[in-house]
Amino acid sequence: MQSLETALKADLAAHGETRWRMTLAYYNPPLFYQRFLRFVELGQAIDGKSALLARSPYSIALRRQSLRTGIQIPPGVFAEGLSIAHYGSIIVNSRARVGALCRLHSATNIGAREYERPPTIGARVYIGPGAVIYGDIQIGDEAVIGANSVVNRDVPAGSTVAGSPARVIAERGSRQVMPDWYPKDGWKYD
Repeated sequence: MQSLETALKADLAAHGETRWRMTLAYYNPPLFYQRFLRFVELGQAIDGKSALLARSPYSIALRRQSLRTGIQIPPGVFAEGLSIAHYGSIIVNSRARVGALCRLHSATNIGAREYERPPTIGARVYIGPGAVIYGDIQIGDEAVIGANSVVNRDVPAGSTVAGSPARVIAERGSRQVMPDWYPKDGWKYD
């Protein structure tokens, strides 16, 4: 697991923020959810007697935020720099793995059938609203998943897919669709 400080700074930067303010808890519920998610991830990395004390308050707060926002992301799935654009009905399989700098929209489902491996998603991937990504597939770095797409096949790096089932519609990567505040050549947290 990356350091807590790095993850928190990257998540803030992915939302176009430079520092945490309590008003963000009201104005940006997805970012508030992510903050608790990162603290729960830290608690899971702690061993020994203090582990329960470290986990419990943040786990309870994360569950409450999950009910409030409709976001269900298990700890340890997303790397740093996650940006949840809007809250509401986001469900992610606990065994999925997603790279850094991913942008996720509402009504998204990332999952797998019971005995199937879940998707592995690369870095800097833009996932549009209503996307369904499932199965033992690989989504390459800087890919774009269009709105309401159903993705059940591998997606090459730097390509844009859309439709149901999703098909490659362009060889343009996510740099064109990411918000302006997303850094183009790597993160600088300080």
